[in-house]
Amino acid sequence: MEKKPTSGLAVTGLVLGIIAVFSAFVPLLNLLSFPFVLLAIIFGIIGLVQTMKGAKAGKGLAIAGLVLGVLALLVTAAMYSGGSSQGASADAAAGASAPAAEQTQGSAGGASDAAGSADAAAEAQQNEPASDYAVTIDGCRVTEDYAGAPVAVVTYTFTNNSEKATSFAVALRPQAFQDGVELNTAIGSDWDSEKYMKDVKPGSSSTVEIGYNLEGESDVTVEVTELFSFDEMLLAEQTFSLK
Repeated sequence: MEKKPTSGLAVTGLVLGIIAVFSAFVPLLNLLSFPFVLLAIIFGIIGLVQTMKGAKAGKGLAIAGLVLGVLALLVTAAMYSGGSSQGASADAAAGASAPAAEQTQGSAGGASDAAGSADAAAEAQQNEPASDYAVTIDGCRVTEDYAGAPVAVVTYTFTNNSEKATSFAVALRPQAFQDGVELNTAIGSDWDSEKYMKDVKPGSSSTVEIGYNLEGESDVTVEVTELFSFDEMLLAEQTFSLK
């Protein structure tokens, strides 16, 4: 059987369709894709007609070029309509800015009243407690642990202002530092370490003692923050001299 020649118009339509599709998605370049779109559609139709009559081969190429041309036409039209909508939105926003400016000037007289209300709200917020827990560092004494090593026993007063029973250990994070280095907690019998874990009902307070192993005779700085806090705000801080 004699092999039919491939339709040159079908091949041309396919190539133009590919160029049209790629250029349609590129900003600014899609402005020049419209001629490729038209030529791809025209050549695709003519090539399809040739192949349907049986004079030439390449029906699939012609259909592909025609489909790509139509797709590029839709993409180009969508890009144009999107640009027009953005321009209209910009014009509308510019037109609305003038009345908004007039309204802002008209409301300047009531701004002082709003400022007074804002100050009152800020003052009320400052009066609110920053934490659900309150703690004071009451004192520090030096004693010894089970092994006879020196220990600084710090006394705290913990007040639970939350809505549920909570222990000092769950609510707060106490730390003792000596020469800028955190001290380890100590184990001994000369102070009551059990109250550290006992729950305190809302509105109640408890006195807690915690021992820290000393590394020398320099000053001890004690800091207390909430155990679960993002800003790590200090609830109490005190420095004790051991000399």
